[in-house]
Amino acid sequence: MVFFYNLMSVPVKVAVGSHVWVEDPEIAWIDAEVVEANGEELKIICTSGKTVVANASDVYPKDTEAPPDGINDMTKLAYLHEPGVLHNLRCRYDISEIYTYTGTILIAVNPFQRLPHLYGKDVMKQYKGAVFGELSPHPFAVAESAFRLMINEGVSQSILVSGESGAGKTESTKMLMQYLAYMGGRAAAEGRTVEQQVLESNPVLEAFGNAKTVRNNNSSRFGKFVEIQFDRRGRISGAAIRTYLLERSRVCQVSDPERNYHCFYMLCAAPSEDVAKYKLGDPRTFHYLNQSNCYELDGVDDSKEYIATRRAMNVVGISSDEQDAIFRVVAALLHLGNIEFAKGQEIDSSEPKDDKSRFHLRMAAELFMCDEKSLEDSLCKRVIVTRDETITKWLDPDSAAVSRDALAKIVYSRLFDWIVDKINNSIGQDPDSKVLIGVLDIYGFESFKTNSFEQFCINLTNEKLQQHFNQHVFKMEQEEYTREEIEWSYIEYVDNQDILDLIEKKPGGIIALLDEACMFPRSTHETFSQKLYQTFKSHKRFSKPKLSPTDFTIYHYAGDVTYQTEYFLDKNKDYVVAEHQSLLSASKCPFVANLFPPLPEESSKTSKFSSIGSRFKQQLQSLLETLSATEPHYVRCVKPNNLLKPSIFENNNVLQQLRCGGVLEAIRISCAGFPTRRTFNEFNARFSTLAPDVLNGSCNEATASKRILEKVGVKGYQIGKTKVFLRAGQLADLDARRNEVLGKSASIIQRKFRSYLAHKCFVLLRHSAIQIQASCRVQVARLQYNKMRKEAACRTIQKDLRMHVARKEYNRLCSSAVSIQTGMRVMGARNELHFRKQTKAAIIIQSRCRGYLAHLHYLRIKKVAIATQCVMRGRVARRELHQLKMAAKETGALQAAKTMLEKQVEVLTCQLQLEKRMRADIEEANTQEYAKLQNALEEMQVQFQEAEEMLIKECENAKKAAEKERENATLQNALEEMQVQFQEAKEMLIKERENAKKADEKERENATLQNALQEMQVQFQEAKEMLIKERENAKKANEKELENTTLQNALQEMQVQFQEAKEMLIKERENAKKTDEKERENAILQNALQEAKEILIKERENAKKADEKQCENAALRNALQEAKEMLIKERETAKKTDEKERENATLQNALQEMQVQLQEAKEMLIKERENAKKADDKERESATWKNTLQEMQDQFQEAKEMLIKEHENAKNADDKERENAINADDKECESAALQNTLQEMQVQFQEAKEIFIKEPGNAEKEDEKVPIIQVVPVTLQEMQVQFQEAKEMLIKERENAKKEDEKVPIIQKVPVIDHEMINKLTAENEKLKDLVSSLEKKIDETERKYEEANKISEDCLKQALDAESKIIQLKTDMQRLEEKLSDMETEDQGLRQQVLLQSPNRKMSEHLAIASEPHLENGRLATEEKKTSELESTMPVIKFGIEADNKLRRSQIERLHETVDALIKCVSQDLGFSNGKPVAAFTIYKCLLHWKSFEAEKTSVFDRLIQIVGSAFENGDNNEHMAYWLSNTSTLLLLLQRSLKTTGQQKPPLAPSLFGRMAQGFRSSFSSANVSVDVVHQVEAKYPALLFKQQLTAYVETIYGIIRDNVKKDLSFILSSCIQDPESSESSGQSPGHSPLASQWQSIIKSLNELLSTLTENFVSPVLIQKMFSQIFSYINVQLFNSLLLRRECCTFRNGEYIKSGLDELELWCGQTKEEYVGSSWDELKHLRQAVGFLVIHQKSRISYDDLANDLCPILSVQQLYRISTLYGDDDYNTPSVAPDVISSMQALISKDGSSDNANNSFSLDDNSSIPFSVDEISSSNHGKDFSDVKPAAQLLENQAFQFLQE
Repeated sequence: MVFFYNLMSVPVKVAVGSHVWVEDPEIAWIDAEVVEANGEELKIICTSGKTVVANASDVYPKDTEAPPDGINDMTKLAYLHEPGVLHNLRCRYDISEIYTYTGTILIAVNPFQRLPHLYGKDVMKQYKGAVFGELSPHPFAVAESAFRLMINEGVSQSILVSGESGAGKTESTKMLMQYLAYMGGRAAAEGRTVEQQVLESNPVLEAFGNAKTVRNNNSSRFGKFVEIQFDRRGRISGAAIRTYLLERSRVCQVSDPERNYHCFYMLCAAPSEDVAKYKLGDPRTFHYLNQSNCYELDGVDDSKEYIATRRAMNVVGISSDEQDAIFRVVAALLHLGNIEFAKGQEIDSSEPKDDKSRFHLRMAAELFMCDEKSLEDSLCKRVIVTRDETITKWLDPDSAAVSRDALAKIVYSRLFDWIVDKINNSIGQDPDSKVLIGVLDIYGFESFKTNSFEQFCINLTNEKLQQHFNQHVFKMEQEEYTREEIEWSYIEYVDNQDILDLIEKKPGGIIALLDEACMFPRSTHETFSQKLYQTFKSHKRFSKPKLSPTDFTIYHYAGDVTYQTEYFLDKNKDYVVAEHQSLLSASKCPFVANLFPPLPEESSKTSKFSSIGSRFKQQLQSLLETLSATEPHYVRCVKPNNLLKPSIFENNNVLQQLRCGGVLEAIRISCAGFPTRRTFNEFNARFSTLAPDVLNGSCNEATASKRILEKVGVKGYQIGKTKVFLRAGQLADLDARRNEVLGKSASIIQRKFRSYLAHKCFVLLRHSAIQIQASCRVQVARLQYNKMRKEAACRTIQKDLRMHVARKEYNRLCSSAVSIQTGMRVMGARNELHFRKQTKAAIIIQSRCRGYLAHLHYLRIKKVAIATQCVMRGRVARRELHQLKMAAKETGALQAAKTMLEKQVEVLTCQLQLEKRMRADIEEANTQEYAKLQNALEEMQVQFQEAEEMLIKECENAKKAAEKERENATLQNALEEMQVQFQEAKEMLIKERENAKKADEKERENATLQNALQEMQVQFQEAKEMLIKERENAKKANEKELENTTLQNALQEMQVQFQEAKEMLIKERENAKKTDEKERENAILQNALQEAKEILIKERENAKKADEKQCENAALRNALQEAKEMLIKERETAKKTDEKERENATLQNALQEMQVQLQEAKEMLIKERENAKKADDKERESATWKNTLQEMQDQFQEAKEMLIKEHENAKNADDKERENAINADDKECESAALQNTLQEMQVQFQEAKEIFIKEPGNAEKEDEKVPIIQVVPVTLQEMQVQFQEAKEMLIKERENAKKEDEKVPIIQKVPVIDHEMINKLTAENEKLKDLVSSLEKKIDETERKYEEANKISEDCLKQALDAESKIIQLKTDMQRLEEKLSDMETEDQGLRQQVLLQSPNRKMSEHLAIASEPHLENGRLATEEKKTSELESTMPVIKFGIEADNKLRRSQIERLHETVDALIKCVSQDLGFSNGKPVAAFTIYKCLLHWKSFEAEKTSVFDRLIQIVGSAFENGDNNEHMAYWLSNTSTLLLLLQRSLKTTGQQKPPLAPSLFGRMAQGFRSSFSSANVSVDVVHQVEAKYPALLFKQQLTAYVETIYGIIRDNVKKDLSFILSSCIQDPESSESSGQSPGHSPLASQWQSIIKSLNELLSTLTENFVSPVLIQKMFSQIFSYINVQLFNSLLLRRECCTFRNGEYIKSGLDELELWCGQTKEEYVGSSWDELKHLRQAVGFLVIHQKSRISYDDLANDLCPILSVQQLYRISTLYGDDDYNTPSVAPDVISSMQALISKDGSSDNANNSFSLDDNSSIPFSVDEISSSNHGKDFSDVKPAAQLLENQAFQFLQE
């Protein structure tokens, strides 16, 4: 047995064999039987034979005992739900019962056939006087009920008939009016009676207001409300008809297969004389009628309808002349529609197209009785009246056609309004009538493919009526409960007021915006649509379709409707063209002229805008006011099918109409209360089997019903006066139990009867069997013997035969098998090959498809998650706000103060952690700002000094009047205070000595730094002297070389050499120019870098100053506030000096203490000034060091320039030194030595620079030990404490004085008043007031300056961040330029050495081969060791080799730069993963390993890679992005950990640059392309590689912390709601069905799942995932545990159960998640689990302290146990906490621990935000990870330079 849910989601039991309703896509609902129940899943067999599996909440019970012909009133259904209502209507429709009640609502299903037996006077007689519900449902019963209520109670009634087009509204309205005319009509009256006129008005209005639509052949295109007035005797005395929103656009526009209004076709089918009079004919010849192919209706004769309409016009009082005029106007409209326009002679003009158009123009003018030319001008021209003149404007043909249609629509609208007014005037109204019955026949809810302004107004009407209907049903339901005198609560029903506000609210509704758009002539439907989108973009009932730029969708109660705004503005405008007005008002036909009366002069001058929408809204409001003043009755018409044919019942169509009509909403309202109602007799007869003993006793029916329900255990029912009221689903439960009882009884009867029949049959069978067995056994034995003989003979024959056959068959099969096996093996091999090819192709297709689907799924989930997070965060914030409000109200004052202090401790702890992370720069700036703080304190001291002087003067005056004995006491106090001052001065002297020692240590460090700088200067001087000597040697060598060349070389060779030297000189000059340009660029970059550094330092200092100012201002503000308070108190004491002189003495003592305190503050300030001076001296020394380093850097730059010039001179000399190679070799050696010396100086300079950079950091660390800036706040705090002590002493002395005065008997004396003293005191008080006001002004100025400083600091901080980013970029560029410069120097040196070492007899191939020779470690070629004595000839060949090698090297450098840029560009993108490993990390590692970057002494590749990783922090909120980089950085760090190794040997000389090493790598890759290389290599790492590894480790930790903090941030909002008491959430308005547990804890689990999915999808190392979840669970434990112990309302039994259920969810999640990801995360919740375990345990008072501390909560401290024991409360069960002796023992332990260790007295937990892993842990966890199967990035494989990645 399982449970399923009905319409109101109430669980009902259902067993196997139960009959239920199941949803079906074709017929909406289908009945079925349950054959199997498995939990919530049910296996069901439908009546159609189909077997389905459905959830228990998706099925509804079926009443098997319901009558087959249905029930008259559906409120009496056993199960009131959708399928039950639909089945009941269908059953009644099948037997031609088209009317059914739903309470007081009548549902009428259109039969699409005549049913004469349901109508007639005999039927009216039956319903006359009958009680509602006594007879079968019928419109007559509704009309009778309304009529009787009107007569008996004197209250007006209204009958609302609604339904979609074709549902039979008009026919139902006719039936209602016929019955009312029957009941209120007069028997014999002369002339036309009122009821006859009312009935005959229907054909007239139908002729002019009804038309054929897609859904109905006689659809009313207007709304109609007929008011029938009655006199005191119940007779009809008057009537009035109101119409709403005639569809004017149908006159000009008709869509196929609809028709225009009936009157047009009636007039065309009129008698021949009328047709000839109006020049009419076939409807197909008129433009307004031939737009559709439908001209006739089945079963309708338009000619007869014309005559009947004429007759009805006579009845309603329209004369024959008026009838002729009406049809004259109708004929004129038909002719007017046939006028076509063409271009005229004028520009942009128009005129009738041809003679046919002119004929129709003439006929229209004749019928309107106006001038033909005037009519043509009104259609083709517009007159614009200005202040000076009148302008006539021509209209183009299209505009003329629009003007023609506008004239036709306004004429027809005026004609229809005239007919309605004529009918009302003819019928007449009774002014003496007090009551009326209104019949409303109005259009139903419409939703077509194209919905325009008419559908918008129609649906607005239905929204209004639906609201009225819901309120009425709600009222009827409450009346039923009141009548039965049962207890009931408020029933919630759906209110569509938000839709009504969206449409008609002023000024921001749709109608208001439409009127506003119509007022502006340039407005279009596009601008109107954009205005709607902007105004209602966040409205839940309004949306914008994706595929249309101008449509909009409204979510109505009956469904979504999309409206097209193309014609909204035109259809909403309610105005008449001035030319048309003047033309028709001047018509000779009085009827036409009356339709367009001339406008008053005032209205013509001042035109007020009017719109159809606003007018319709007013009419609708008036209608609703009328309906609200009456008692409503409802008739809901339903169309069973769209084919308009009888005996067809479409379930889906009917169900949709029931929703639109509000029937299902009425059922829902009924189900919200007590939907099932049974009389006592019915209930007892049906369910007496559940309690047979109840009916045996003597009790009434109500008591019997109550006992049955009590025995069954049903709750929530009500017993009324005559009925039993059951909740939704309770009747199904009773039926299930009744069926169960009946089933058990039937089983017992069947068992007994079947056992009797079986026993009887068994006795007969046993007797017969014995006789048969005896005979059969004899025959069987005989046959068995014969069978054995035959078997023996056959066995012998068969043996021989089978042997022969088997041998023959074996031989045949053997030969066949060999042949078949041969063929099968060939075929199998071929199939296997084909299968493998298909499998490979399928795998590729599946991988691409799954990847696309997974990506698409991820995008959807991400979008939904963001929306859900936004909603949940808002909800959590609101709940948290509500909780804080509730906590503030309920918690006592003491608890609030204690909680506030604890929160302040937490805030201070967080601030302390943040301050620890601040940079050391802040402390350095504090010393610079200290001087300003001193000035502020001095000003404050001056102010205090002034106050002291004033108070001293006052005390001196008081002293003169005091006794000499008190003067001695004051002297003694002064002596004691001097001793205190002496002691304090002694302590300050000790502190001064300690500060002096620290300053000496800093001076020693500065001396060591100065010594290092002096050594560097000496080294620099030696290098400079060596350079000078080098220059002198070079000059001498040049002189000798010139002499040798003149002696050895001939004149011809000198000319050749001179030419070649000239060319080389030109090239060298070009190279020198390039080098100078690069040096200038470097100088510019260095200057920019220096300026950026200075700007950054200044910005940091400004930011520090602003922070310090903030602290100072806060301290000053507090001190000044206290000073003001003290002055105010002192002023009060001064006023009371005449009363008691003892108070003056105590005040004098307090002032003396303040003097001591001020003196101490002065001494502290003096010491602070000395410390500040020392800090300034240190800053000056550091500035001198900076200047010295800058000078050394300039000198180094000059030496570098000199070296470059020397290189140029050496190159020029090399052309002339070819014969003296040995001297040149020595020169080169010296030059190399000089270069090495300069490089060593550069390294030393760099080291000194690093020492200088590190020195301020060390000084800051030392300064942290002596917190200088903290002295000022401490001093201010001490002053505040001393002021407070002085105040307390003063108060105590006053109290003691009062007590002494009370004890000593007072002797009355004559008071002596010292007026001079009083005057002095008052004057001094005035001075004090002025001083206080001046202090307040200074405080305001200080606050204003503080705000300005805040703004300046923010701006400076922004500038500092910009400067820092520029510095990083400049550093990168400068490093690249330095590498390029070093590469060029190396190449130049190699070229010069090649020129010197070339042999004259070498071939061209040998010269070209020099470029491929390997370099040594110091950058020199191996061929340098060869002798170079053979340089005498072949100079052109040498020149060619040098140029070719130079070009080759330049092309290689450029290619290497491009290769590095390609790598950086590639890895900056998301490269994804290959076989669970990140592609980017593997690609970077392979490239760095191949280029030998780990062995380079200097490179910029690492900096560029680090910069790319650092750019990932810009998107720090995206966990997906950060997880991707965490996976890449951790994997790259793992590869570096495996590969890099360091050695303790001496470093070799400098290796070639990075690009030279990369070039060697490229050449080696080409030469060894076939050699296999392992993925991970052990290499000896240089300093850049080790630094890169350290930076990468820091980034891994940073990314890990960002992801963890993001998750904590998301969980913090949810955790604040997880600790919330469920009682508070329910009291805040939360529905009982909504569980906060399911939402909040599921949100936590959802966040954990999202984090786990993100990390696993990015293949983050499991050890990182495990550590992250451990810290997240620890964070949950800390937050919830601290919140539990800080709030009393959370420390309850119910709240413990609430949190325990959430912890069970988390434990289940940990069990379902893999161990490698979760690890021991569950153990992190041990504090919270034990605390919750204490809350939910019963009988806490019996638990001893040992059990509590050792067994139940061993991990909690004594303070925590005491806290939770004292806070515990149980408002539900009033269970006590632990025993008092346990609490007293806890207090004793706490006091004992507090005396020994005060640091552990806090009961709150601290969150651990450290990094819980190391590089070794990551390496050990991934020890066996193989990277050989990783595929590199596809973008790089296309580049030829990265082909080594495929190895």
